[in-house]
Amino acid sequence: VEGRVRGFAKKDVPLVQNLQHRYGVIFFIVSEIMFFAAFFAAYFYLRLFNPEWPPANIETLSIHLPLINTLLLLSSGTTITFAHHALLHGDRGRATFYTFLTWQLGIVFLLCQAFEYSHASFGLGDGVYATVFYLLTGFHGMHVLVGSLLLMMCHFRLAKGDFSKDNHFFFEATAWYWHFVDVVWVGLLLFVYIL
Repeated sequence: VEGRVRGFAKKDVPLVQNLQHRYGVIFFIVSEIMFFAAFFAAYFYLRLFNPEWPPANIETLSIHLPLINTLLLLSSGTTITFAHHALLHGDRGRATFYTFLTWQLGIVFLLCQAFEYSHASFGLGDGVYATVFYLLTGFHGMHVLVGSLLLMMCHFRLAKGDFSKDNHFFFEATAWYWHFVDVVWVGLLLFVYIL
């Protein structure tokens, strides 16, 4: 039927594309959850079947820097939410500022993680504990880097005049991804650093 696309009128096509994009991002984040779930499962398996965890030759890291990193990421989750609400209310200036602040917090998080790695008494090859520790925290750090780059793009596009309160899915998808990164860090803090 002319004027119809898979049962939708032409005017509904942007709505359908928007739904497709939303489902695509949701499925992508679910796949990332499965990725981290596999690493956490390996961590729990190794911890369960090793009588001494962490091993005696491993001097675990202080909790102070991970707590600072937690404050950084939770603060960045708040600032990206502020940015999104500002965008929804048409306040481009506040949205741009809070987006800038969010990716800045992400970069500071990465610098703190690099500092932590440089002062660790164990390396990637120092046994199974070290390997799993660096895999979990390193892949999370890679996700923070990707999220920070996406946030930089959002900041640039906001400053350029892109996005409106009705059309900003790239920004919204980036915010979803950033919240996912925050939640994974809380799991890392609890299970790898505290417990």
